[in-house]
Amino acid sequence: MRNALLCIFLLYFAIPALAQTSSLDELPLPVLRQKLATSTDDTTKVQLQLALGHLVLLKPTKNNNDIDTAIRLAAQAGNLSRRLNYHFGIINAMLLSVETYYNRGDGETGVRIAESALAFAKKHHNSDGEARSYHLIAQHLTTSDPVLLQKRILYINKAITIFRQNKNVTWLSFLLTANADLLFQADRITEGLRCLFEALNLGKGVSRRTVEGIYWNIGRISFNLGDYNNSLKYNLLAIQTAREVNDTTLQACVINQFIASTYIKMHDYHRAIPYCKEAINMAKRYNDEGFIRSGAFALALVYTHTNQLPKALAILNEMKARPGGFLKELAVTLEFLNDLIYAKQFEQAAQYVQELEDLLPKIYPENVKELMNVYNSLASYYSETGKVKQAYRYTELYARIAHKLNYAAGIRTAEYRYYQLVSLNGDKKSAMVHFLKEKAIKDSIDNVSKTYQLSLLHVENETLEKNRHIDSLTRQAQINHSKLKRNKLIQQVTIGGCIMLLTITGLIYSRYRLKQRSNALLTRQKLEIDQKNIALQYLVIDKTQLLEDKDRLLLEKDLLLKEVNHRVKNNLQIVMNLLQSQSVYMSNERAQQAILESQNRVRSIALIHDQLYKTEHSTQINLSSYIKELIYSLDGSLNKKINNITIACHIDDIALDVSQAIPVGIILNEIVTNALKYAFPNDQAGTITILVKQTGKFIEMQISDNGVGLPAGFSLASTKTLGITLLKGLTAQLKGTFTAENNNGLTITLKFPVEIPVLQAQLLNN
Repeated sequence: MRNALLCIFLLYFAIPALAQTSSLDELPLPVLRQKLATSTDDTTKVQLQLALGHLVLLKPTKNNNDIDTAIRLAAQAGNLSRRLNYHFGIINAMLLSVETYYNRGDGETGVRIAESALAFAKKHHNSDGEARSYHLIAQHLTTSDPVLLQKRILYINKAITIFRQNKNVTWLSFLLTANADLLFQADRITEGLRCLFEALNLGKGVSRRTVEGIYWNIGRISFNLGDYNNSLKYNLLAIQTAREVNDTTLQACVINQFIASTYIKMHDYHRAIPYCKEAINMAKRYNDEGFIRSGAFALALVYTHTNQLPKALAILNEMKARPGGFLKELAVTLEFLNDLIYAKQFEQAAQYVQELEDLLPKIYPENVKELMNVYNSLASYYSETGKVKQAYRYTELYARIAHKLNYAAGIRTAEYRYYQLVSLNGDKKSAMVHFLKEKAIKDSIDNVSKTYQLSLLHVENETLEKNRHIDSLTRQAQINHSKLKRNKLIQQVTIGGCIMLLTITGLIYSRYRLKQRSNALLTRQKLEIDQKNIALQYLVIDKTQLLEDKDRLLLEKDLLLKEVNHRVKNNLQIVMNLLQSQSVYMSNERAQQAILESQNRVRSIALIHDQLYKTEHSTQINLSSYIKELIYSLDGSLNKKINNITIACHIDDIALDVSQAIPVGIILNEIVTNALKYAFPNDQAGTITILVKQTGKFIEMQISDNGVGLPAGFSLASTKTLGITLLKGLTAQLKGTFTAENNNGLTITLKFPVEIPVLQAQLLNN
């Protein structure tokens, strides 16, 4: 939550910085005031008034008088522009008025003026003013309402379209970054990433400060979505860029805090220490108590986790002595308690537990974050000290707020603490329920992070491919330009030679001067070609490095998918073991049989993930290997006492996507299990034949036996058993058909189309 507040602060800090009307905005306030005092009533004076109004609003210590000054300057610029019929000045004066009303908290008046500016800009075909009007109208729309959030994105996209057409790179880069943040809030992650990477490419042509901010934005989003590796990568790029441009602003402070927080999340506490210290030093330079406390609390946590508790307590005592109100006192007490709990100093921690319980009634209900932090810390202390009743009470209060806010990480924390507390009471059954809930929430959070990682990898590769194409076009243009210049040079030399042949041979001086000019021109051409060759060499080196990074990221993606399949296989194995254990306690033979059948169905799925883990393919399995392994497992579980039944397999070499392999495995499990159980009664000998072949875009699977077949009057349409229901439902899921023929045994035929894997289909569509 602390990092979220820092992000919001920085976004508001950065937004007005780009609202420039001209290059005059970059001049200091005293210089602008002096120029305005000596100016005449012309368009330059209008630009000076607008620039001065913008800079007054950008003052870090602005007050109501500054806002009133900006309002007066906007009115003066508007009046003078109308006298001069200066449309640029009229529009920008209206937009400056909008910003002043927004600063006064009067959004309704501000948005009305912005809409008037939009109408005026459209009437006079001023596309720049139209785009900036869209941007200011969008700023009035809140992002907490999903409908208004989509509307705000719509307005920003209109402004982006105009700035893209006008090739206004500065504003385009800024709005793409702002739009990316809105798209992430709307869960449109891939679109947001595309905006950020487009802004990054544009920013490289604008300024390194712009690139620094975009790198930080990518790192911030990665951190919030749990992708700490990419968060660290882009925040380190951001801080490296900040050092290159000698950035000592609060933006660099925030980046240092994000790097420290990322290392803490990755449990690499030693590397977090220098970034915590740098963030604190920067915050002290600006005397910003909020950032000072954030950095100090992080540094204290790091010292605690590196067995340097005295240093941590010294920092917290320093924070305790600094100025601040009730919430500061509460935050410092919380940090003392948390660090002492981790260090197992429970006697010393008891003092802060009492202080927190005394402060608890004074916390307002709207301070939800503070309440949750207090409840969580008290629950942690009582849990660690074995006081189950008090720990359970505070965990209940914490969980109630987490569920109300639908805060997944908080709900997971509560479920894990429930699991610990119930385990202490010896209720293993309830403990297992809470443990499984906590694991399910963790998997859900991890899935969000993995989805984001895949989206980021896709967008990075997409951007790399676009840049490669652009570089190719650039190199071709450079080659064509060189050819044109060479041809032009040849033409000039030829014409010069003809002229010299036609002139009097005695004009030696003229020929000498002509030769001098030609040599100078050739020297410049050679110098330009050498410079371009050097530039091309740097481009080749950069692209080689990017390709190496791409290969590494693809390898990491494959390892990640293998790990997922391995964990899924292990989890399914746990489910099978739980079913096996449950069957032992079942006295009813039918119940035991039902559990065994469920165990076989789970095994059919587990075998798929086992194959995915063992092979190089992360989404496809070899159907022949899978079916043979499945038959072997069924033969071992159901046919271990019926050695006179033979299972013959004739299977084509087919690679099948996992989304189809799972229903195919369950169908095959059901049919073969039923054949082994019912087709050969009284230890009758027989054969089960499995035939699988691929014809065009369809796979045909035939399972037949020479047993007793179906009983007379048996109807698949009217049968409602679980096995038949599964066959019908899974066949429909495969978009296929199945038939049953009762002739000298039973033959079941399944035919279904082969589907293109989802990821492959997305790549084809893109």
